Amino acid sequence: MASNVMLTLLFLGAVLLVYYLAPPRSRWGLLLAASLIFYASASGWMLLLTGISACWSWFAGIRMEEAHTRKGKRGWLLLGILPLLGVLFAFKYFNFFSTSVSSLLGVLGLSSEPLVLKLMLPLGISYYTFKMISYHADLYLGKRSAETHMGYYLTYVLFFPQILSGPIERSEDFLRQLPLGLCYDSGLFAEGMQRIVLGLFKKMVIANRLSGYVDAVFADPWEYPALAAVMAAFFYSFQLYCDFSGYSDIAVGMGNLLGIRSKQNFRCPYFAGNIREFWSRWHISLSGWLRDYVYIPLGGSRVSKRKRGRNLLLTFLASGLWHGDNWTFVVWGGIHGVWNLCSRRKDTKEIRPILRLWQTLVTFFGVTFAWVFFRAQSLPAAVSYLRRAVSGFSLSMADIQNSILPFTGDNTCAAYFLTVCLFLLLLFLYEWGQVYGKGRDREFSLSMPWMAVMGMSIALFGVFGASGFLYAQF
Repeated sequence: MASNVMLTLLFLGAVLLVYYLAPPRSRWGLLLAASLIFYASASGWMLLLTGISACWSWFAGIRMEEAHTRKGKRGWLLLGILPLLGVLFAFKYFNFFSTSVSSLLGVLGLSSEPLVLKLMLPLGISYYTFKMISYHADLYLGKRSAETHMGYYLTYVLFFPQILSGPIERSEDFLRQLPLGLCYDSGLFAEGMQRIVLGLFKKMVIANRLSGYVDAVFADPWEYPALAAVMAAFFYSFQLYCDFSGYSDIAVGMGNLLGIRSKQNFRCPYFAGNIREFWSRWHISLSGWLRDYVYIPLGGSRVSKRKRGRNLLLTFLASGLWHGDNWTFVVWGGIHGVWNLCSRRKDTKEIRPILRLWQTLVTFFGVTFAWVFFRAQSLPAAVSYLRRAVSGFSLSMADIQNSILPFTGDNTCAAYFLTVCLFLLLLFLYEWGQVYGKGRDREFSLSMPWMAVMGMSIALFGVFGASGFLYAQF
């Protein structure tokens, strides 16, 4: 259930059947119970590990607030955060560092077999760990008071719509809603339904439809024309965006149905006119987290130009490492870090439309180039893929035909390709309206005509078999 969007929505429907029958001030208990059941559906031992981590985090937060000296608070900050980081390191990064050290020793002529731990990665560990770390950091900085209600805190950490792929909700935004009572709000409920429809359209109609093509070409790019490698890189940009932003829309929408307000995690990032704007629109909850808890503690921009560049680069390297235990992610983060260092602080909204279009295209092409490292299994594979994309590139009729063949492997590939392009065009037109049309001044809007078009597309063209989420592995 935890990795299948349709089962998750069915589970949400079952929760809603009893949710609004309970008194508003006690609905948090149903949320917690539902979250425990949801997490246990993935693995009982994972729930035990996550529950122990959350309980320790809550206890350490209480003790930090009770400490009367800065030294005592700092001690409890470390006691609260270090075990969380230790668990994250053991499950997600130990093998990466072990094999990297072994490879380095091999280069130095010292043979060494890496120690490898065979551990299953707990569901959503990066997301809930970052939630708890931000909570402790805010306590230490005096931005909030400790949450004395353990049930509220566990609900915040384990909230089932967000446990799989975020967004990384801030504690103050979430926890202040629970004591007030989670009341039914018809406007919020309607917005939640709209967000879910938009998310399903992105995920089921576009991302799932692109996944087979992307997987086939990235698995062996030299089996296909160079044009196919270029197409697969761009299609992966759309697949990843629609998959991840689609889940974020669904997660926020599910929260809305339960009376929980959450902030938007994506704002049409591929319409960004430069890389800085892109990161203000892409995975906003992670970008904000890294800014507040990595970049600013390092010194932020209130230091010398050299140190500011160092802080920015380290932040993006941390972003890359957060995404996975592979040097490909580190290189991806490094590319974005260097690009941000070279990018000028300039508002692109007031420039001429033709220049804005050019800058948007350049940004999108650059982001797509970096996604190749993000998607590749290794650095040599990424380099080989890029070599294939530029080696013998042509637009001959034979190459065009062979480049769309991976969609289905038969004569229906052209129809499948045109269908994908049609739905990408629909998404483009919708987001164009969000950026430049009547919806540009609102955080979210989905009119009834768009609701009807997307709903019909999901029913008629949705691909429901491949329902796992790409970002669930991060």
